[in-house]
Amino acid sequence: MKTFARVCALMVCMVGVLHAAQAEQNAPKIKMLWSVDVDQRLPNSSVALSSPALVRHGKDNWVVLTGRDGWVHVYAQDTGKEVRRFSLGTPSDSPALALKNGHVVVGDVHGRLYVVDPAKGIIVWQKQLTASFTIQPIAIANDFIIQTTENALYRFSSSGEKRWSYSGSNNTLSMYLGAAPLVADERVFALLNNGDAVALKAYTGDLLWKRQLLLSNITSNLAELKAPLASPLLVSRLSMGGEQADDVVLMPFFHDELFALSAADGVQSFSLPISLKTTPKLVGSIMYMADSSGYLHAYNIDKGNRLWSKKIAEHALMGPILWQDALWLVGRKGKIYRLNMNGEVQASMTLVGDITRLPIVTEKGLLVRTDRGLMAMVR
Repeated sequence: MKTFARVCALMVCMVGVLHAAQAEQNAPKIKMLWSVDVDQRLPNSSVALSSPALVRHGKDNWVVLTGRDGWVHVYAQDTGKEVRRFSLGTPSDSPALALKNGHVVVGDVHGRLYVVDPAKGIIVWQKQLTASFTIQPIAIANDFIIQTTENALYRFSSSGEKRWSYSGSNNTLSMYLGAAPLVADERVFALLNNGDAVALKAYTGDLLWKRQLLLSNITSNLAELKAPLASPLLVSRLSMGGEQADDVVLMPFFHDELFALSAADGVQSFSLPISLKTTPKLVGSIMYMADSSGYLHAYNIDKGNRLWSKKIAEHALMGPILWQDALWLVGRKGKIYRLNMNGEVQASMTLVGDITRLPIVTEKGLLVRTDRGLMAMVR
């Protein structure tokens, strides 16, 4: 009798294991549509920090980016097949920006700015800046704005004319990456690596206001260095933690706080003790924030309350990105997570290398770049 009971128990256990395995097999997964090794780097090579731009050329969709190998690479967006490459002549860590005329803005590690034509495979024009830029350039009308690692901002026309420049004070200790400026309502909001938040007139570059947000950046551990890595976010009305404000610009800091400033004059309305590497995502009245402790938070900005907080990972997260009614997060060691709108993980996958920049949304999927030279389209 005991033997029969053991056999029955074993059979129930085996059925449970089979059901679990079948459920895992049938669970939705993240698919990789294609992947490429951009610059064929060796195992101990410097990390790759460049990121791509999407370019429409006739009926073709291209992915254009630079590499540490000194080349500009052009790939077919649908297949990942290389269309062409042409020489920049020097390594690059810059993000790329596609202009309306089909040209692409890139930079090199020595502070040189380039506008290239991916269709012809040529450099259209170039200019020497005082420092390199690893921050995403921002389009504004037919022009673009770049922010360098030494806190200078420039507005250039697509033909290479410098409209204006602004120079903030340099920080002796900062991270290599930084926060991209925000262009909104004829203003440019920027976070500098010295802790200054500035608002400029978009047309002239004149300073509207400046506020210092970092009271102290003294640390014995570089891993705890306070730095702006996430772009500002303009919100018409925000309620949070018992505070309410109108026309506020959110200024996030890594290893510090999220500051809510008046967009008109920079006066601080309130702050939230949360460490962010990427800008909060606003979906209707819900604001999602992924923090450096591996949590995803959801806030109702109308009612001013936190809806939920869910632990997703043991490392800092970036995102979320909204694509096909799902929230997507990325993090260290190549982790990608797909979640439903309630913050429940539906699927995950791992790529080679760390993901240091947010993926780019396309019609086919998310374009992901890792610091080991990999670029992949996933969905």
